[in-house]
Amino acid sequence: MNKIFYITGLSLIGIFASCGDGHKDELTENHDSIPSNVAPVDTTPITVNEDTKFKFDFAIANIPSPVSSVNELSSWGVPYNSAFLIDPKSNSAADEFGKGLQLGAFNIDMSYAMVNNVGEDVLKYMKTVLVKSEALGLKGAVDQMVGKRAEKNISNKDSLLRILDEIFVKSDSYLRTNERVYTASAVFAGSWVEALYLTCKITEAGTEPAVKEKGYKQLWDQRFYLKNLSELLNDYKDKKECVALNDKLKVILNEITVIKDPKDFKEANFKSVSEKIYALRASMIK
Repeated sequence: MNKIFYITGLSLIGIFASCGDGHKDELTENHDSIPSNVAPVDTTPITVNEDTKFKFDFAIANIPSPVSSVNELSSWGVPYNSAFLIDPKSNSAADEFGKGLQLGAFNIDMSYAMVNNVGEDVLKYMKTVLVKSEALGLKGAVDQMVGKRAEKNISNKDSLLRILDEIFVKSDSYLRTNERVYTASAVFAGSWVEALYLTCKITEAGTEPAVKEKGYKQLWDQRFYLKNLSELLNDYKDKKECVALNDKLKVILNEITVIKDPKDFKEANFKSVSEKIYALRASMIK
């Protein structure tokens, strides 16, 4: 299975139609700024190392889609809280890896607003995602993958979520060079960290025991997925910024792995792991 980073970008062309009527005028005014034609075919020569690409495909195939994770969080009954999200005006990272991490995180924040039907925040984060995608040279890939499909599903949030997952799965044509695989890895890592951050925040905010139980179980389950992500990033030992991130992920992984049964994952474990995730996320968006 060929999977890639989670980039929503233009797939949310019309999402605001399903997020309330308060922003229809703004959508109409901005519609012409969204390209209506499919982007030209990417002619970048294919020079990717096949071993590197295989490791990427294998790792991503064994990690749940961040779209699905965020959608599940919205079903826990915890009220939407925009304070959990990154300020779109946050300073941009200096290096490409950091920019990729931030793009992945903004994608998740946009999805969190989307599944909670908060059109104003979706619009705000969509603009940020588009700008950051273009800065990383990814906008054309998103245009090509989506085209007019999202426009035909503007009133159906579930259809839009499916489109997001299809982008996550069917973007193999973008992975033409090792540099692109590295960028894709950064974006996916950023989306995964942000989804886990929201899991912790929503678990903390939940007042029902069932929410706490779901949050603890979801964190415990990360030992499977975090191992795959860490092994993917471990392939970039020559990239100091990637090594620094992976070292932090490994600390979290080790702490979760020593707990052999989800019933043994208690409040103290949650507090310790979540604090490390918060620190990691803070370093990622600074």
